[in-house]
Amino acid sequence: MPFDPFMPWCFMGEEIALSSRAWTHGWDIYAPRKNLIAHQYRPGRMGLPKFWESVGRRYGKPGLNTKLQGSVIMRVKHLVGYPDASLEKLKQLDIEFVLEKIEEYGMGDERKYNPDYMEFAGMSVDNEHDALQCHAISWCNQGRKE
Repeated sequence: MPFDPFMPWCFMGEEIALSSRAWTHGWDIYAPRKNLIAHQYRPGRMGLPKFWESVGRRYGKPGLNTKLQGSVIMRVKHLVGYPDASLEKLKQLDIEFVLEKIEEYGMGDERKYNPDYMEFAGMSVDNEHDALQCHAISWCNQGRKE
């Protein structure tokens, strides 16, 4: 499963994009019982910049809401089935370019995204609020898949 090069500076959504693509390509996902590796988000990280701020600093628009990052997020949203990122909606917004090579870097064909991955991950689409809903997954809390 190749990394998607059309998601630069992706910070919001990379987890579901990577895990759903891996799952549909046949990879198994599990939750270890004990954290062995972690990363720290100390307040302000001692004043050091975070990678997701680099685009905003370069173009004078701090925060996550740069045009490039917004486009990347729409690619993720399309990939995972948000109604506001359907092909029709992207065409209406004149940003269907965010789907470049989506066949090559999209879901696999070893397993189905919906409903198999969604059930495994304890998620469902909330069309009314245009969001994904996350539900409790007991196997994750126990550190094993039953």
